[in-house]
Amino acid sequence: MLHRRLLLRAGLALPALAAAAPGRAQPVMREVTDQNGRTIRLPRQVTRIVVLQHHSMDVLAQLGATGQVVGVLRDWRQQLGPGFARLAPGYDKLPTPGSLTSANVEALLALAPELVILTHYAPPQMVQAIEAAGMPVAQLAFFSGPPSERGKLNPVLADEKTAYTDGLVEAIRLLGEITGRQARAGELAAAALAGRRLVESRVATLAEAARTPMYMANPELATYGRGKYTGVVMELAGGRNVARALQGFGKVTMEQVLDWNPAVVIVQDRYAAVAAQIRQDPAWAPIRAVAEGRVLVTPEYVKPWGHPAPESLALGEAWMARALHPALFADLDLAARAQDFYQRFYGVAYDGA
Repeated sequence: MLHRRLLLRAGLALPALAAAAPGRAQPVMREVTDQNGRTIRLPRQVTRIVVLQHHSMDVLAQLGATGQVVGVLRDWRQQLGPGFARLAPGYDKLPTPGSLTSANVEALLALAPELVILTHYAPPQMVQAIEAAGMPVAQLAFFSGPPSERGKLNPVLADEKTAYTDGLVEAIRLLGEITGRQARAGELAAAALAGRRLVESRVATLAEAARTPMYMANPELATYGRGKYTGVVMELAGGRNVARALQGFGKVTMEQVLDWNPAVVIVQDRYAAVAAQIRQDPAWAPIRAVAEGRVLVTPEYVKPWGHPAPESLALGEAWMARALHPALFADLDLAARAQDFYQRFYGVAYDGA
């Protein structure tokens, strides 16, 4: 324990000595406000960022800012899916000093970050420990809402569609401001919103009776209910989330799923094995989606997490809408749109995996 305290004190002493050195030019500072409403002081040019949130890792890759990242989330492969490493070369070689809810302060100090990006629901003690060690923290939520909901994993949102749309655009622009890539952030936000408009224009006249009852299957009977982006994308695509009675992310029972009897089951590409399990499990056999062969694994770009990603709006909502209502999107060349997005914002071809 004494060794840990000495290391921490040594890490804290270095910035103070540097700042006090006579004749040393001080960096030009600026202020930004994060999505939890906190004001952060940053150097004019930020070149060393640790990102302990997968949503922000994804957007930073799309902004072309991976070269400014010096540390990443420990379980990013699980969170972002098996194919993400090829989209952000270099992330797989970086140190992993923390998770969504914990961090090794000494390991962070060793990376000398100018900013640590955390999720909006990072425990207060985690935030306080990092800031006490002299490292600025920005918390990103990827949704907008009242202050009472900002730090919650499962927020209660009066208008989920607006909250997640505005929050995504705000997060993209904030990360663009932090990294000095405002123009590219504007292009990324515009691409996302263009995809949203395409879906809305074609699904707007869909009758309520034509909406498809759907279920999002995660490992161990976990799913997303109200207050999450997953329900938003289902509604926009012309579906209806059968688990809407659940608040946020949580577990349900097999009896509930049988009672809901969804016509379509969606499985995220990062959990593709779940789809195979469902198709083979006798307990799922009576469910309409299984009986009719409509257990669908999403392409990687759908990213129907609890919060949206730019490609979720740009591509994913159109994929889901076309899967549910193919006649409305018969002329849509989604493969071409995916190639364009991947080339523009990841700098690689979309390989369909």
